[in-house]
Amino acid sequence: MAIFKMGKLKKKIPILKLDYSKEDINFILKGIEKVLKSGFLTMSDRVLEFEKAFSEFCNVKYAIGTSSGTSSLEIIMRVIDVSQGTVVMPSNTYMATPLSAIKAGAKVIFTDCNPNTLQMDPNDLKKKIRQDTKAVILVHIGGIISPEIDQIKEICDSKNIPLIEDAAHAHGSELLGKKAGSFGIAGSFSFYPTKVLNTAEGGMITTNNYEVYQRAKIFREHGKQNHAENVHVEIGDNWRYSEIHAVLGLQQMKKVNNILSQRRKIASLYDKKLTNLDYLTRLKLPSYVNPSYYKYITFLPKIFDRSKVKSLLKQNYGIELPGEVYSHPCHSQPVFHKYKNYVVNPKDDKFPSTENVCKTQLCLPVYPGLKSEEIKYIVDSIITVLDNY
Repeated sequence: MAIFKMGKLKKKIPILKLDYSKEDINFILKGIEKVLKSGFLTMSDRVLEFEKAFSEFCNVKYAIGTSSGTSSLEIIMRVIDVSQGTVVMPSNTYMATPLSAIKAGAKVIFTDCNPNTLQMDPNDLKKKIRQDTKAVILVHIGGIISPEIDQIKEICDSKNIPLIEDAAHAHGSELLGKKAGSFGIAGSFSFYPTKVLNTAEGGMITTNNYEVYQRAKIFREHGKQNHAENVHVEIGDNWRYSEIHAVLGLQQMKKVNNILSQRRKIASLYDKKLTNLDYLTRLKLPSYVNPSYYKYITFLPKIFDRSKVKSLLKQNYGIELPGEVYSHPCHSQPVFHKYKNYVVNPKDDKFPSTENVCKTQLCLPVYPGLKSEEIKYIVDSIITVLDNY
């Protein structure tokens, strides 16, 4: 049933809105002023305060601020030393995941995903682990913690392989009340502007392991054992976190529960409006999985060209849909055709579920401040486009 005529009632629904109130802006400005007056622009009191707040939020003992989510992953893998080995991870992830393993000196093995959750397929994981596997990275795609995480952990534990969480999408995501970043030996978060919590740039490592915590701090600053001394004991890098970025992080921590509540409310509204639609299937998860809803993921039948659908929505209704998670799986990336030695999957390896979800998913806008009438407009516009396709 067509609800709108093409070109009528056109609104502007962007991919993302950053929601800063006057109170938020005042908090940030005062925080930056305090930093400037302190004489310390990096790695000082604000960073420590943000690390403490984030560790408490994730219910872990330690948190280490870093320059990016990618550097967080690389630091973890340098700490546990994956060099000269392999790291297993899903192909359905952003390229930061395999690149961080490669830069830490490892080669990559990709797994297929479970199409019902978009998360790593435990059965494929069992097949992919080798004698030289030094870590498994579980990626909480879309802010979803895998309902099969216990099975994945058992596989890793049985082979004494550390489990790392790529939680770039999963700030505040929970499974049975347990937060992302607290399941493996360490978790890695990103604070890029599109993420659930953002500090413009930056990342965070979470862990309950004291040795990981201490060594991560060394790698974060060019391998220095003591911040105040130019004595280097590891091959580290400049992965420091700035005081100004930490001020942005502290502002986000003040309203993190509100941010998550809004995202989950938006997802609930989508759930209601997308029930029993012919054209669009939503991702359905067990009730004990409580995502952060970094993305709200739906699936189109293969008869529709996703690019065309997105173009029609933007052109006729002013709706810009966000990117997928992900449209191009890592195993298909041109860089790995150029540098074939970095990926050690067999040449005839197949990823049918990954390729299917990458081709058919359609992500809908979800960000704090998105209004219920805008959600209705988005859903009605999609129905109209698909009806008239």
